Amino acid sequence: MVRPPDTDPELLWPPGGRLDIQGHRGARGYLAENTIPSFQHAVAAGVGGLELDVRLTADHEVIVWHDPTVQADKCLPTGTDFRGARLDELTLEQLRTIDVGSLVLPGFPEQRPVPGLGISTLPEVLAACDHPGLWWTIELKVNPTDPREVATREILVNKVLQIISDADITHRCFVHSFDWAVLELSRTLAPTVLRSALAVVGETYRPESAWLGSIRWEDHGDDLPGAVAELGAAVVSPHFLGVTADFVSRSHQCGIAVLVWTVNTEEDAVVQMKAGVDGIVTDYPGRLLALTQH
Repeated sequence: MVRPPDTDPELLWPPGGRLDIQGHRGARGYLAENTIPSFQHAVAAGVGGLELDVRLTADHEVIVWHDPTVQADKCLPTGTDFRGARLDELTLEQLRTIDVGSLVLPGFPEQRPVPGLGISTLPEVLAACDHPGLWWTIELKVNPTDPREVATREILVNKVLQIISDADITHRCFVHSFDWAVLELSRTLAPTVLRSALAVVGETYRPESAWLGSIRWEDHGDDLPGAVAELGAAVVSPHFLGVTADFVSRSHQCGIAVLVWTVNTEEDAVVQMKAGVDGIVTDYPGRLLALTQH
């Protein structure tokens, strides 16, 4: 279990030391991702946490959405057609005109449409879905190879930290990012807020990577947990296919918890549970929660 310094010792993750099942973008297997009904579905299923993505609009509002552009497979225009546009080039008012609930993704055959759903802000999602004890894994989407996203990195981090504080979830959330410079900035601005380091070995975690902030891959090599420990994050969050019992053991030796993504089958979940991971992010929270109750 991990705990930020100078906080109530009862505020631990995973709560009670139990495996934490988190809904990926809410419950993407059943409802449109990153929407309030999707998050509410996951909460109703009994998840311990919710994972979501945040970005900045052109007018610097923090919205809950994954993609950097308005994707045609997820978005329908109800007025001006913004498909293909960058989200950071559109205002919140413009983004409010997009229907993100009518289309279903072919990769999720159980997904059902909810016509008329719109993009929400982070404060709106927290207000609609939070309850005592629920953990929030808030992924700040910043691409360090995109100068425009780098230019607004500090604005995004500051705004997210303020929203976290205003919502009184400071000690039950993770600032979560592939861009480790985000985590370093969060550590400076709000050291008691837990940080979770996303990584894809060979892609973001590799030699000469732009994603590692001030951390040098050459100082750690294949020891991803060691790199995350130097970063000062409390959690390492890799794709589940790269996680073994040895990886979990090494992470725990470093005082770091392991949160894996995105596990959607019972078979894969059992492997991860046997490896000793601390949390699992899934598109099908009901399915995995049922497995843990057997």
